[in-house]
Amino acid sequence: MYDLSELYYPITANPAGASEILPCRALRPYIRCFWGSAALQQAGAFEPGTPLVGQVSLTQEPEVIIPDTCMDIIWEWDAAAGEAGGVFCGINDAPFETGQAGQPTGKQYFAIRFHFWAVHLFADEHLRDVLNVHVPVEHYFGSFRKELGHRLQASRTFTDCIAAAENYLLRRLDRRTRGGPDSMMNAVYSILRHRGVVNARELENSAGVSSRQLERLFREYIGLTPKKTADLVRFQNVWLDLYLSPPPRMAMLDMVYDYRYTHQSHMINSFKKFAGKTPLEALAYARR
Repeated sequence: MYDLSELYYPITANPAGASEILPCRALRPYIRCFWGSAALQQAGAFEPGTPLVGQVSLTQEPEVIIPDTCMDIIWEWDAAAGEAGGVFCGINDAPFETGQAGQPTGKQYFAIRFHFWAVHLFADEHLRDVLNVHVPVEHYFGSFRKELGHRLQASRTFTDCIAAAENYLLRRLDRRTRGGPDSMMNAVYSILRHRGVVNARELENSAGVSSRQLERLFREYIGLTPKKTADLVRFQNVWLDLYLSPPPRMAMLDMVYDYRYTHQSHMINSFKKFAGKTPLEALAYARR
């Protein structure tokens, strides 16, 4: 399997406020990051050399979630109440808000964020119905509670949770004899290499199969069509470029050409469909 993570780095609506820890090198082609509750992260020090992306957020304000092309498992537990459970968040193609002030403080959570092309390597079921879903983790990872959920609850620090999660993920990866179909992975590589700026004919040529076959594979292993996948990857690359390239008004002029938009209004409307905000509004939210 290609290390596609070297071609693509999706970010959230508020990258500087994210509490993300990169996985070990063996898992970086598959896992975007680990993240969790602020209380859990403050409970113990990180291992030396563990990359920390962003800062631990202490706010309980509603958070804007934008399509980042990733999928997450979120395991939550309340030690005092003796309750625990997990949810699997499929790939999303629309923005939404989550979290509110005044949430119960006794709960902690730990999450695994998967790259979209790698979830099928760890899941027990096909991914045809994962678009915009939030379902119990057992729907796609039947033994998660037994193999990892209980270990997370017993962990005393965020570092312990990461060690347990990496052990679990590496074991599941070892059980697989192969990755996804080569034709699909070749198309994913083409989408990422071209930053989402790729058409159906180009994807057919890179995959070596018909567009009908390619769409069936994408729906089975990713949950999206190739076109929607490319659109989301393009959006994420535009967002990353905007976030890293001040001043934004000048950057947007270049992006219209670089990302094959017909004009600036086309780019802004396309961006707003996925971000729920114009580029300038999204930047103001990220830098507030």
